[in-house]
Amino acid sequence: MNTKVSSNNEQRKLARVSIPDHPQVFDAHSGATVGQLVNLSAEGLMMMSTTAVNPGSLLQLRIPLQCNNEVVEILLGAESLWCDETDESGICWTGLHIIDISPEHQEIISTLVYD
Repeated sequence: MNTKVSSNNEQRKLARVSIPDHPQVFDAHSGATVGQLVNLSAEGLMMMSTTAVNPGSLLQLRIPLQCNNEVVEILLGAESLWCDETDESGICWTGLHIIDISPEHQEIISTLVYD
């Protein structure tokens, strides 16, 4: 199940949900794993990975998401806004802004976030 995330300390404009199963995030072209999805909003996502994604990097991603009892492959383009490498475990946290997505896939994300 998805868990809504909120905090009085955060300056978020849009609702977002935690994705507890942390599905793999793949490079849409090579198929290589680039990280795991942590949370999702209508306009962005946060992922964790073992490799830093430099701010300003553009990525084409494929993310399998559970929606209405089936797995849907979401394809999107995203820009890295920030990357935090301070975790001593070697995990990098990256915030990404969705810059290209089909209306159908945007609707699926909106359903996950707002339902």
